[in-house]
Amino acid sequence: MKSILVYSKFEVLQAIRIPMVYVALLFMPTVGMILFVVPAVGDDPKTAALATASMCLFAVLTICSAQYGMAIAIGRVRPWGGYVRTLPGGPVPRIVSMLVLSAVLTVFACIPLVAVGAIATKATATPGGMLLGLFALLLAVVPFGLFMTAVGYSVNPLAIGPITSIAPVVLAFFGGFFTAPNEATGFMAHVAQFLPTRGPAELVWTALGGFTPSPISMVMFVVWIGVFAFWAYRAYRNDEGKRFA
Repeated sequence: MKSILVYSKFEVLQAIRIPMVYVALLFMPTVGMILFVVPAVGDDPKTAALATASMCLFAVLTICSAQYGMAIAIGRVRPWGGYVRTLPGGPVPRIVSMLVLSAVLTVFACIPLVAVGAIATKATATPGGMLLGLFALLLAVVPFGLFMTAVGYSVNPLAIGPITSIAPVVLAFFGGFFTAPNEATGFMAHVAQFLPTRGPAELVWTALGGFTPSPISMVMFVVWIGVFAFWAYRAYRNDEGKRFA
């Protein structure tokens, strides 16, 4: 536990030293919401609330892509990253500390999005629904963060840029982030429930009310967490073996 706290403090301090990177990440989804969500569904209270939640999820996915994929890849090719890997603790405290930072960034990312939703749309939600939605968003950090951690340690650092730029958009699109929850039909509707992005999305939508999650999506949510956790652990160990053999 002590190692996790120390590594978490280390991650937060690193984020504070390069704030503009995270400021850009936090506000990009807000710009997208102003340009697309507000004019399209701003007058529908229920749809606007769910769309705001979807943009919060997209913000989480974007944060995880940059924090894990890009940051890990950069650390693998820099001397400082190699030094950090020699510190005691192993992969578990390191990975958990990155998840803690993602949870903190998720809270900050939601503030401007919720503010836009409250001011520029007719979105409505109960205080209890908002708290449950925030809890569901924090749960979404787990599979997204583990997935990008695995990618960061598995992929050639030179190729990580395109992957972390394209993957969030593709996963968000097929997960239904950019459409109303019940609008997906045919091929999209069948594929979405098996993707790692759909389970977290349905949890958030359910928390806000007016949506019933698919049992398949919930089962796959748990399955993906297990798969990504194992992949991230093995990728970390394999990269460690290559670097320090």
